[in-house]
Amino acid sequence: MSDTVLRHWMMLRHLPRYPRKIDAASLADVLADAGYEVSRRSIERDLIKLSAVFPVTCDDQHKPYGWSWMATAVAFDLPAMDVHSALAFRMAAEHLRALLPEVTRGYLDPHFQRAQTVLDNLDDNALSHWPDKVRVVSAGQPLLPPAIPREVLENVQAGLLTEKRLNIVYRKRGETEPRAYVVHPQALVWRDAVGYLLCTLWKYDDLKQFVLHRMESVEIEEEPRRALPGFSLDAEIASGSFDFLLSGGTVLLEALFEAVAAVRIRETPLALSQELEDQPDGRVLLRATLADTVQLRSWLRSFGEYVEVIGPPDLRASLADSARAMMARYAVG
Repeated sequence: MSDTVLRHWMMLRHLPRYPRKIDAASLADVLADAGYEVSRRSIERDLIKLSAVFPVTCDDQHKPYGWSWMATAVAFDLPAMDVHSALAFRMAAEHLRALLPEVTRGYLDPHFQRAQTVLDNLDDNALSHWPDKVRVVSAGQPLLPPAIPREVLENVQAGLLTEKRLNIVYRKRGETEPRAYVVHPQALVWRDAVGYLLCTLWKYDDLKQFVLHRMESVEIEEEPRRALPGFSLDAEIASGSFDFLLSGGTVLLEALFEAVAAVRIRETPLALSQELEDQPDGRVLLRATLADTVQLRSWLRSFGEYVEVIGPPDLRASLADSARAMMARYAVG
């Protein structure tokens, strides 16, 4: 294979998908790192030729001019996508559809479409029928993902990747007017379809969570972000900061479940250390040490009359108050 073909292949591999773009000078630097010393003018000539064969386009309206794959370009790889890869993409598309924001799915759609084409052309292959035989069903009420502006997501990810400071216009929950913040990004966490940027503000060290879909604009500064000393993403998640802690600690949950409801916690335990004890009245007593969170209380309420919380006393009282309020809400006459 000639050096020219290899060089062209490398150029195509480094073209981003529209609306992102890369200019000829940046491509020259990429090629130089790979051992290809090519002038910017030669790269521009090559790209013009390649655009006659491949779905490649040039943005010549805004300087510096940049090249990219068309937004609708079908993804292709060398070597070609095989049936196992196609099946993996096809199943990923099905499973991630409700979990990823629309803007993120847009980047994967060309690969999903290519995978579907590969499987459609293999009707006699047993693997091509696998997606018709498997489904993933949510255990809870499925929710549509919030809308995140494409530029917001791209700039948050770019700022996090390059460790740059961000200027963010953000609207807090319950507020009608947004505010401007100088943000030092530390990590990005997706919980279901909601993205949370973990960051510090200005010169402070206390960690904040900014929800991506409440960001109205994000600008990347040249100034490097200030890393938070001792920050660990895994430790932050393990601390329960995404579980809406109520007391800041753990509770010893003791609850009586009707037999029909106890099946669920037998098969999918709340914790490795949970204990289950059959009762004379047919109910099952659960004991487990758990974080005291909003999620735990919502989970308990979901069982309705099929569970009775025995302890701790404040948790029992809280659920009793909630039950009384619900009875009052649904009172007839």
